[in-house]
Order: sequence, then structure tokens, then C-alpha cells
Amino acid sequence: MNIAFSILKKPRSGQSGVAVFSTVRNEMYFLPHWLRHYRGLGAREFWFLDDHSTDGTRDFLLAQADCGVLESGLAFGDRFGEKRFGVAVRTMVPRALFQGRWVLTVDADEFMVLPRGFASVDALATALEGAGLKVARAVMLDFFPETLRAIAGASAEHGPFALCPYFDAWETVDWPDGAPQPNTISFHDGVRPRLLARLLESSTEGRGLLPAYRFATVFKVPLLFWESDTEMLTPHRASAAPSDQMQLALPHFKFFPGCRARIADALRTNAYWQNSTEYRFLDVAARELGDWRLLGPRSRRYSSPRDLEAAGLLFSRLAPRADA
Repeated sequence: MNIAFSILKKPRSGQSGVAVFSTVRNEMYFLPHWLRHYRGLGAREFWFLDDHSTDGTRDFLLAQADCGVLESGLAFGDRFGEKRFGVAVRTMVPRALFQGRWVLTVDADEFMVLPRGFASVDALATALEGAGLKVARAVMLDFFPETLRAIAGASAEHGPFALCPYFDAWETVDWPDGAPQPNTISFHDGVRPRLLARLLESSTEGRGLLPAYRFATVFKVPLLFWESDTEMLTPHRASAAPSDQMQLALPHFKFFPGCRARIADALRTNAYWQNSTEYRFLDVAARELGDWRLLGPRSRRYSSPRDLEAAGLLFSRLAPRADA
């Protein structure tokens, strides 16, 4: 596989600890909050592949001392061999830059939460390595506001957890040890299935989405130790099988100030999963259900990682090392 990206800027610091990698396009709402969050988790080296951003994302990242920036002539939605380029780079970049290192691969709208006792991403990697493990799994949890209209005019200064403080505590998560993905997750407990169900009841346009719509994947393997044969098979599954000794949580923010612009861009480019089918559904929801209350019977207000632990969504059976 040919290298299809180039380095515009390297981080000033040397290679140290877990590297964080993200592919981005027009992320100026998220990036200040996202960098503050992951720096707070001890990350010191960030790399971004920018997909032709037009909102200042690239200039912002170039000005950050701890951030490296990559570019490509290809767009994320372009075909590259048997995959979309946006999927292929999740293997290409770590293989080229991070051999023999732990890498956390997360999108700009994903804010990882650590299990109790772990103060940093480096401590996570140290515990996994001590147990002979090379990957950590995560569940992806939509965080959302009370109504979609509540965030329509919100200031970008407000962080995503403040604007979208609710999540759904799924009733069932069955993810056996060593399985590449869960056997069962009761994702119908979630906010997006509730939105779709409401549209099917109330909207002619919403009913027209049903034949094409597929629920988004709600699991991921974001933290891996990269070796020559490590591969991301999809954006969510890796060649290395995850253990049930640790489960991370990835609060996921589909709803944020400016999300209507993100939806319009996704519909224009068709660069996302299943020809941006998720964004087609969200487009109808934003236009027709702005005042509909999003909370369901299993919705909870988030105050700390203990809320996710209490729901059985975040845990570690590995003890953090005192010196990590």
C-alpha cells in the first residue's frame, strides 16, 4: 500500500507515551475542548490528518506546539484500494509513524473517559502491557441535550458535556472476552433510535429513510499497540482481539453548535458511512423534531465517570501501577 499522505508539521516534543491520532474535517467547534480534554488525560503528542478543512481547523492545529499535521491529495470519501481512504488511513498512518508504540485513535467528537484509578492514557497502556494485552475496547455513547433546539444558538465557548449532559444507560451489553465486537447491545435504548422511531410515526420524509437506514456502530477499539501486522479492519474493529479486562467509554457528540453545517457537508460529499445515511436521518430530525424531548426511560444526566461505571459501561479489572 503506497503512502498517500505527507507531513506538514511534527509536534515539537519527542515521541513520548501514547500518541493520539485523529482524522479531522472542519472541527473548529470541537478542537479547543477536545485538546483540553485529552491534555487533561496526560496526552502529550497529537497527530491529525486534515481532510481539506475550510473553517480554520488546519491553521489552528499548525499553531499548537504538541500537534503534528498531515495532509493528502485524497479526500476521506475517495476509494483507496478496497476501502475508502478515510478507513485506510487508520492503518496507514500508525504503521508509518507509530510502529512499536501505543496509539489512541479517536475522532474529534469522541471524548474518552478513563476507568476509576487511572489518571492518564499512559497509565492505561502500562496496565494493558503488564497484562500482556495489545488493545483496549470501548463503547460509544451518544451524549445529547434535552431538545435539539437547545443547542441551535449555543455559544461555541460552552463545552460539549455542558451542552449535551445526557446519555442512555443501555440495559444489555454482551461483549465476550476475545470477541472482535459485542454479541448484543441494546442500542434501541439510545437517543438516535428514539429519534428515528418518532420520525417514522410523524414524518412522511422520515418514513422514506427506513429502507436505507442502518443504525450506527456503537463500539470501537481505540487504543492499540501497533506492530507490523496490526490493522484496522473497519473504523471500529481491529485485527487484534480485545479483552474483557478493560472497557473504556467514548462519549460521542453528534449534537453540537454548528452541527447543521456538518450535516450539510456530509450530504454534499457522501464521505461518511453508507453514503452519509446517518446524516440524512439527522438532517430530517433537525428540521422536524427541534422541540421534541429527547430523553428516554433509561436516560441519565452525566456528572462523572462513576455514572458510566454504575451503568456497567466503564470498567477495568486491571489495577493501575503506582508508578504509571
